[in-house]
Amino acid sequence: MTASTAINLAAYLTALAFGVFAAVRWRRQRQPVLAGFGLTVDRRTLPDIGVGLAITTVAMIGILVVLMAAGDVRASSDTFQPAVALVFGIFLILQGIFDEIVMRGMLVSGLALLLGGRRIAAVLVAGILFGLTHAFFEGASALSIVSNSLGGVMYGLAFVLTGRIWLGVGLHFAWNWVQGPILGFILSGHPVTGALFRIENLGPVWLTGGDYGPEGGIVGIGFRFVVIAAVVAWAARRPALA
Repeated sequence: MTASTAINLAAYLTALAFGVFAAVRWRRQRQPVLAGFGLTVDRRTLPDIGVGLAITTVAMIGILVVLMAAGDVRASSDTFQPAVALVFGIFLILQGIFDEIVMRGMLVSGLALLLGGRRIAAVLVAGILFGLTHAFFEGASALSIVSNSLGGVMYGLAFVLTGRIWLGVGLHFAWNWVQGPILGFILSGHPVTGALFRIENLGPVWLTGGDYGPEGGIVGIGFRFVVIAAVVAWAARRPALA
């Protein structure tokens, strides 16, 4: 078993344990478990998913534009393969839903209960754990771990501010799908072929992310904060249930 696999397994088992802890607590208090994990579906579900998709799509395009404008990457046309993008997309949808249920719905909820209702503290702790699960990916660095921890904060805030996983599902899917199968960036250390562009890094690794991908560089980290701001803004303005 590789170090990366071992860390991921430990993280998911930890998250599941916190989920069981939360479920037992809620059952004793006669509170709905599925709602606690953010799995309620209502008329805000589709808008949450749509806004999540839009936020991280714009953010990832913004990363490409900034890096190209600074001369740190070169994007040349590639042979786009829609079937590859579709299959990759299906995998990323399933992965995103699983991660949001386990790493946010279960882990953040359990941590929040353990921390006396301090949800933001729970988001921060869960975000660090999420960042560490990427520590042994190809090209990973201290910056990439910080970036992925901020990614965990992005998704965690989407969960605690809306009480649902759906905004996080949209954010998570589009961040990965647009980054790799569409724009052609390396995706968390995994090269992707058949995208719209072939990306060549010209600038320093601390800016571009190097062999890890753009989320491992300063520009990617900067856009993490843009996404966080957008999540907070949407959560404050999303329509209330009648």
